[in-house]
Amino acid sequence: MSIACLFFLASIVFAVVAARSLYDDGSYYFLRVLQAGGFTEMLFSRGHAAYLFQLPVVIALKLGVMDLKKLQVAFGIGCFIAWPLAMWTCHRLVPRHFWLVALACGAGYLNAAFVAVGEHVVTHAFFWPVCFVILFVRPLTPGSAAVMLGSALILVRSYESMLFLGPALAWLAFRRAAGEERSWVRVVLLLTVGLLAASVYFAMDGSLHPCTGSSVSSFRTGVLSVLFAPGWTIGWTMVWVLLMLAGLSSKVRELVAQKISVVILGGIVLLWGFWPLLAPAQLDPYKQYEARFMDLLVPMGLLGVALILAYRPQWLEAPRRYLVNLSAALLLAQSLWSLGATEQWRTYLNIWREMLATHTGIIKLTDTPYGKSAAVGWQATQFVWDVDALNMCVEIGPLKVKSLILPDYIITGTIVNRNLLNEFTPAALPNLEHYGVDYSEYIKATAQDTLINPPGLAK
Repeated sequence: MSIACLFFLASIVFAVVAARSLYDDGSYYFLRVLQAGGFTEMLFSRGHAAYLFQLPVVIALKLGVMDLKKLQVAFGIGCFIAWPLAMWTCHRLVPRHFWLVALACGAGYLNAAFVAVGEHVVTHAFFWPVCFVILFVRPLTPGSAAVMLGSALILVRSYESMLFLGPALAWLAFRRAAGEERSWVRVVLLLTVGLLAASVYFAMDGSLHPCTGSSVSSFRTGVLSVLFAPGWTIGWTMVWVLLMLAGLSSKVRELVAQKISVVILGGIVLLWGFWPLLAPAQLDPYKQYEARFMDLLVPMGLLGVALILAYRPQWLEAPRRYLVNLSAALLLAQSLWSLGATEQWRTYLNIWREMLATHTGIIKLTDTPYGKSAAVGWQATQFVWDVDALNMCVEIGPLKVKSLILPDYIITGTIVNRNLLNEFTPAALPNLEHYGVDYSEYIKATAQDTLINPPGLAK
């Protein structure tokens, strides 16, 4: 398990350094914080999760840090800190059952983690400290009580999945409070019940008033898409979970313990983990966005295992070592996959940085050699969506901006999205002068560009 955790931590550190926090909505979140110079509200029902993402970069800003690269690292720490913090906390609370959280991380989080600013990540992560304290920490100590209350407070405004996770945790806390507990412990447990009840209310509000209708429909279609075409990591996770369930049989455990079986499973783990580098063109990061429901499905499923460990531990005593080892192997495989996928992302950003440093004006990505044949070494995936392009260019390019990259923008010669193109006009560029960003060279280079300044269009 230690080796798997080290690789997981390495994948987190690499993701922070490679600025994977800027993928998808991350570039928008980061820009919003830079423009506000402090905390900024995103979705009210998910506010506490968003504040966690923003906390390190806000601290850096208040300390006077204005270097964009350093601020990106701070933002990355906020985006990726939830799971390392939750796992460390659970290990400190109950080391014997840590394998359960490692399994949740590998099967849930790492199947839906490529979009770093997904609030569902925070909800799933802090579900486990609350669960561990309620079920396993007896007697309750002041430190564990603080962990439970702090985690429950984060969950109050985190994600709509608390509509399901909240009642389950609240019932367990209430059930324990109704038992033979000291007065102060009962008060803490009831306070936790209140916080979890509040989380259900905000989750309900977020479900009834979603940010966009498309986010709700994409969640539903994501479930169906993953069920019918699970993709690489989820497909192997399903196989692995079936193998773990089969291990409840002593005969299966004996078979898996044989040397040839260990070699085969080891080969599968390596193939699973290195796939983004072995078959770079098949990497589909959007699949992880579709799989965000895994951060609800996995904790709901493993809650039953946690209840067995709390009330009928003898049921899982015989296969315990088997389950621990396979949980570690799952975490290792998923961490290796994350490292490989992040390496593709890092290379992708470097390609963009080179174009931004060597071109002037608007760079039409589809007209570049890379746009026509997206394959450079390990890198073969175009990550950035159209709406993220401008933010990304400003955040990763030179401070003296002389070019911006425009992704797929034309179909049969007709402009698809005039609003998108308008964002590239001088008047619409984000004001980041405070951080040393200067658009003068870009403005000069695009003064006569008819793509963003078409004749007859009022500026």
